[in-house]
Amino acid sequence: MTTMVLPDDLVVEILSWLPLKSFSRFKCVCKSWLAFSSDPHYRQKLPRNPIGLLYQKREHGASIHLAGLPSRDRDIDTTLSFVPCRKFPLELKDCSNGLILCYHGGIMYSEGISDPIVCNPATQEWMEIPYAEPGSAANEIDLKLCFDPLWSQHFYVFKFESSPSPDPDHGTFTEVKVFFSEDSTWSSCLWETEDAFWGDSLFVNGVLYAGHLWGHCLLALNAPDTRTQLLNDRTIQLPGFPYAPDQKFYCCDGCLCQSSGVLCYAQQELDGCMLRIWSLEGADRWVVKHRLCVNDVFGRDMLLRTNSRGLWYFDYEILDFDLERELVILVDLTTDKVLSVSISTGEGSEILKVPGFFELYRSLLYVPYYCKQLPASVLQGAQD
Repeated sequence: MTTMVLPDDLVVEILSWLPLKSFSRFKCVCKSWLAFSSDPHYRQKLPRNPIGLLYQKREHGASIHLAGLPSRDRDIDTTLSFVPCRKFPLELKDCSNGLILCYHGGIMYSEGISDPIVCNPATQEWMEIPYAEPGSAANEIDLKLCFDPLWSQHFYVFKFESSPSPDPDHGTFTEVKVFFSEDSTWSSCLWETEDAFWGDSLFVNGVLYAGHLWGHCLLALNAPDTRTQLLNDRTIQLPGFPYAPDQKFYCCDGCLCQSSGVLCYAQQELDGCMLRIWSLEGADRWVVKHRLCVNDVFGRDMLLRTNSRGLWYFDYEILDFDLERELVILVDLTTDKVLSVSISTGEGSEILKVPGFFELYRSLLYVPYYCKQLPASVLQGAQD
């Protein structure tokens, strides 16, 4: 009797159609299936679908919630009840490929950041980050979580600490330190700048991309290794039109995402009726991948308005997007509805409605990570 053996590429193609939770369970079937999850070539093809939008109201005692997309996993505890309580409730700070960064204290409680925690809601594991020197009370601190299981099983936390610049011609001076989960240590200052790279950020293929507050550009920092601790940097101009304080536009400067390990960027066109999605090809070349008309989504022709100061603004914002599932997450500022919109059909469906959502809530697209072999052996389970 002849036994037929399927090629590895075909097996991975079949497995890629499974939900990630099912694939994580099936890794126990045989050693070859387990090996697919650690092989860099095959990991790119495995499922990484978002299940919803994490959000939290910016007020005292607010809980973390999940606005689910269709087919979401209801077994995941996104309230993070498995994380020990402290003096203050947890504040949602960042989310990176299934891991969540939160902390006790923060701006909602007029306290400094304390007890930063990285956790995985899908496996109910968590790790308390040993905090680096807090610095002066006048300093502003921004923590950015960086984790990409397709690139490494370890995560990083980048700490951007800004203080008043000694140069009177510049407002602030920023130092960057990095926490390595591989050995649970903080680096010394690896990079410094007088530019305001405190905007939205994204970690893709070992590179942290951080937006400038008013310059239409990104800072790209390569994740260092624990041995050399070298932090290479470059600046990338964004496509589309720039937003700056001296212009008549009062809006957020687009939205970052990644698709199959490629950095992508979405922004409204000048009239707001269309939005574009670009992908970064090579070092600095942006290529348009999609154009989406959103008039029918909102049911109105005019999507550009002026405020009391005469500044133009869009009456909707792009919260996030996912090119693999071909969807864009938008918030309608006139109705407080959060919508999931299909890129291919242009049809939208409401996933959440909360008064004052855009002004009052932090929101992050959540992609679960079910693997138990989490980075850093000191991660703790819910039972500890």
